[in-house]
Amino acid sequence: MTLWCGMAFLTPKRSLYYTGDGGYGAHFQDIGRTFGGFDCVLAENGQYNLAWHAIHMLPEETAQACDDVGARLVIPAHNSKFALARHPWQEPMVRLEEASRGRSYRLLTPKIGALIDLASPADTSDWWRG
Repeated sequence: MTLWCGMAFLTPKRSLYYTGDGGYGAHFQDIGRTFGGFDCVLAENGQYNLAWHAIHMLPEETAQACDDVGARLVIPAHNSKFALARHPWQEPMVRLEEASRGRSYRLLTPKIGALIDLASPADTSDWWRG
């Protein structure tokens, strides 16, 4: 058994969802059906390993989870800060970018600490490529 905690933030103007830490599963489809989609999803992406698969999603699963919950904008979280896993620090961003091509959401990759105006998000850069 694993503990999992995501959070939905619902306001009169916006709906946001943070996936928290957790493995991929049907619960994301349930969340999408329950809440009818989200303006923005902060999605777990990084510090993964197949041995931790039940508690940290792979980037391709993060992309699918964002589709499942009905994300319109996606901002990766839990990546590019410090290394817990053995993957290169840029790998989660590279893999999520590839897995996000052709999806129903727009992937935003702001620099850590940058502000995003959800009403009119500017294009973000690939700062993480180095």
